[in-house]
Amino acid sequence: MPPAPVRGPTSRGFLDIQWTYPSYTPERKVSQHGESVSVAAKSALPLAEAFRVIAGDDPRPLLVLRECLTCTGTDDALLTRGADNEKTMLLARWFHCVKLAPSVLDENDPFHEVFAGEHPAHLFVSARDGSRRHDLNGQQSRSELWGAMEKELDSSYAKSHGAVLKKLFSYLGKFDTVDQRIAEINGRREDILEKEGPRSRKLAKLDKELAKLRDEKADLRKKVLKVATLPLKKPEKTS
Repeated sequence: MPPAPVRGPTSRGFLDIQWTYPSYTPERKVSQHGESVSVAAKSALPLAEAFRVIAGDDPRPLLVLRECLTCTGTDDALLTRGADNEKTMLLARWFHCVKLAPSVLDENDPFHEVFAGEHPAHLFVSARDGSRRHDLNGQQSRSELWGAMEKELDSSYAKSHGAVLKKLFSYLGKFDTVDQRIAEINGRREDILEKEGPRSRKLAKLDKELAKLRDEKADLRKKVLKVATLPLKKPEKTS
């Protein structure tokens, strides 16, 4: 299994999976006299309503991970330890990534119906309404995970992600090159400051190089965000 490549800070930031943590609070009822009354006891939402709350206003398909007591605070159920997970991270950009707390297994948890059953999945991918669901046990191979993710992307998006994925990998390499050059120049700059002081004429040249590289990185950011934007398919009209 090939190890994960060593990435620079910009690439690492781009690869970070942006998780959301939905919550649900029952509406407080108001009496006929306009007085607030107690909220109904906490209970599980119907499945369709649970998905509506989880999806929120995000139109993307879902990648939902159920945290457990041993993996809380990590992405262990999604990512393979000691392996290259970059493809998973890039594919995740096109999903609304959601984490639900271990308490989701409690029958009274609002989102319990999403992971109900005797042997609940550890995570799944689906359409935003919960249809086309593909359950995964957290020990799945990368090929099984990628297959499930890419199948849902093909169903949800109007444009193929394959060519875009290759471009994103290329941009990660460009980010790393720029970050490496910035780090090298900053290192030279520190040496000059230490040996020659802040009045050294050499600093001005290095500062110009740094400014040029930062502009180059900003331009790359704009390009990669544009490339990474895929159009969703329009919802089918119901008669």
